[in-house]
Amino acid sequence: MISPGGGRLLPASIPFRFLAAALVFHLIGWTALAAGAPLLAATVGGLGLPLAGLHLMTLGVLTVTAMGAGFQLLPVAIQADLPAVWPCRLASWLLLPGVAVLNWGMMTADLVELALGGSAVALALVIFAVTVGLALRRTDRSKPQVRLIVRHLWAALACLVTLAVLGLALLGDFAHGYLDDHRTVAAIHLVVACYGFLGLLAAGFVQVLVPMFALVAPQAERPATIVLATAIAALIAAAAGAFVPAAVIGLGTACLHVHGMVGLMRRRNRRNLGTSFLLVRLSWVMLPVSLAVGLLLALDLLPSWGPPLFALTAIGGWLLSLVLGMLQRILPFLAAIHAARAAQRIPKVSELSTGPILRIQTSAHVMALVTVGTGMVLDIDWLIRVGALTGAAGAAAFIIYAIDLYLRIENLPRARSAAIMRKTGS
Repeated sequence: MISPGGGRLLPASIPFRFLAAALVFHLIGWTALAAGAPLLAATVGGLGLPLAGLHLMTLGVLTVTAMGAGFQLLPVAIQADLPAVWPCRLASWLLLPGVAVLNWGMMTADLVELALGGSAVALALVIFAVTVGLALRRTDRSKPQVRLIVRHLWAALACLVTLAVLGLALLGDFAHGYLDDHRTVAAIHLVVACYGFLGLLAAGFVQVLVPMFALVAPQAERPATIVLATAIAALIAAAAGAFVPAAVIGLGTACLHVHGMVGLMRRRNRRNLGTSFLLVRLSWVMLPVSLAVGLLLALDLLPSWGPPLFALTAIGGWLLSLVLGMLQRILPFLAAIHAARAAQRIPKVSELSTGPILRIQTSAHVMALVTVGTGMVLDIDWLIRVGALTGAAGAAAFIIYAIDLYLRIENLPRARSAAIMRKTGS
């Protein structure tokens, strides 16, 4: 059991191993997209670089971040400890190498690597679901905010189980060809993964993170519950293959969600939120945009670049922007808390500030989305490649930021000890 007193802070190695891996996968994902640019517009969901690049982002960046940050933030959000620490470690040992092997198998069309990597990833997701589920059963639901988060997380876990089953079925179909319509199942898998598991998980955690970082009262329970209910209705329609109704309901739900978030931002007490909330705001814009593109795609009104543009707006524009923006806040937040545990003092903001690097990373991310999207629509391979390399440069900048943050935290205790020794010596 994690002790109630200080036990809600996991050992630093657990969340940071997930987050460090996510930053590396972020760089590799953009690089894979640059390498696969000539194949992107013509891809129909088969094995190869485009599929690997897609899963490097969804599994390698988004899911890895969700699990790493989720294990640490979940006990605080639901005010209940995780059942134990070892499942978090076990999940990392399975997920991180599993993502690498799975994506290599996708690039090389190696069925053995697909089976090994896919099984490891699926098992890690099951461990995450069971661990979170056990924690959810311990919650005190007397507080409206806790009840709201718990509902989002239960729905996200249901989607997690569904997407894991669909993912294994799709991997098996590459070897045995038993699915009648691989593309439709792949589309359902993508929708359940992005708008179901990752989307509902994000919608649950922003109920805590946005009020915490923006210094504002949480969103009211009733409107957020209505958004959750309509989102579940849209996901059920998508799972049944009714993509047009699902996109229509989802678009309305997205507008309601964004309206609620904008309302929170208007009431916030902290005015200067830095580059992190520029990315968060971008994600709120791209959420309804992605669903509008999805609706046009479901109505068969888009040409061959429709599917990759949908993936770009949903994964890169909405989810990745949200995750990168939140990581700009979460990384120094967690680093400061762990430094306080080791050094008995919470570092000043000035001691952790590396604003120019984050501005470079933010600008590169936005430029990458615009350039890659334009290249897709105009069918210009070199423009897609330039945009993807710009995204890779932004990912490299974020890694530099994380390393710099680590070095600053590491130097805090030694710098303080040296100062104390000089003071006592004088």
